[in-house]
Amino acid sequence: MIDEEEARRWLESQERRKREEQERKDAVKKEYLKAVAASGNGADEYSVRTARALREAVYDKEYDSVLTILDKAVLPDGHLFGIQICEMESDSLGDWSRPFIQDPDGYRNKSVFEFLRFEDSCPGAWQAFLLHEMWHYLPLWWHGNYDKRHYLYSPEDQPLFDHPLPYFAKKVWISPDFSRFDLAPEVRTLEGKYYISSCYWTSFGGLIREYAKLTFKDEMLDGFYVFDEKTLVEYDCGICF
Repeated sequence: MIDEEEARRWLESQERRKREEQERKDAVKKEYLKAVAASGNGADEYSVRTARALREAVYDKEYDSVLTILDKAVLPDGHLFGIQICEMESDSLGDWSRPFIQDPDGYRNKSVFEFLRFEDSCPGAWQAFLLHEMWHYLPLWWHGNYDKRHYLYSPEDQPLFDHPLPYFAKKVWISPDFSRFDLAPEVRTLEGKYYISSCYWTSFGGLIREYAKLTFKDEMLDGFYVFDEKTLVEYDCGICF
């Protein structure tokens, strides 16, 4: 059994971790605000077209076109990019599809960012962000649907109001009016670091704007940290797996 002293130490360690995490988030938020003051928005119409093209390619299961769309990402010679589709089995609690890199010997590695090189620029950081978050709208199974997102880049991008459970797929959802929101993505840079903001819809939270910090080292994604999420429209589909 866990004695009272051990329980107290565990609670203190949890509280300390929470404080340290909040301090880290607050520090990165200050960095982001400095970047906003020092630089313009590096996300332009081409950035939005790229994001939409990637989103539609995934929805259409045209996975071979991913790295054609992400033209700021490069693989070493002889390596191939692919998607391992989740196992949709009734006895599984859930599964997630993931990208992988196949080396010349045929070995598959899911740590794709250990192989991909990106242009160290705002377009390169944006495309690294898109690829990093792409798994949220790849095929998901059962509990994996808690992580499902539909990324939005303007008020014209209406979310998919599909139910996370396939046997409720025909249920009609009322689409909220997003016209009052600025859903445009944002890419800021300062001192070799990138700060990216983008909006997504989830059936388990609503319309959310996500903020992430990205860093590169030798053209490889070296750091990805979500430092804030702001809920713009609250929504919950009411399903609990």
